Amino acid sequence: MKKSTRAALLSALVFPGTGQFLLGRAARGCLFLLPAAAAAAYIGAQVLERANAIVAQLDSGALPLDPLLIAERLSAAPGTEGPLMTLAVVVALLCWAGSIIDALLTGDRCDAPVA
Repeated sequence: MKKSTRAALLSALVFPGTGQFLLGRAARGCLFLLPAAAAAAYIGAQVLERANAIVAQLDSGALPLDPLLIAERLSAAPGTEGPLMTLAVVVALLCWAGSIIDALLTGDRCDAPVA
């Protein structure tokens, strides 16, 4: 398997930027990894906040242990909408796709025979 293919798979299946580290381009890898990590941290914090609110309602007895009702509350809970969440998702997706494409293109240059 070519190094570019391994790098692209690493970026696609593990985390954006990891393929660039395999290719020896750590600075370039950080350009993908750091914004994607920040976006993932923000998304994770928002999801955790919503989950904690639902668990608190379950613990207090304000919300019965009914899966349909819990799913309804989760979909109605604020926090997943808004410009910051949209921006975080867009940044994460762009970093992921860009990292895969960059790993393929950069890796192809590394794989090319030197004349």
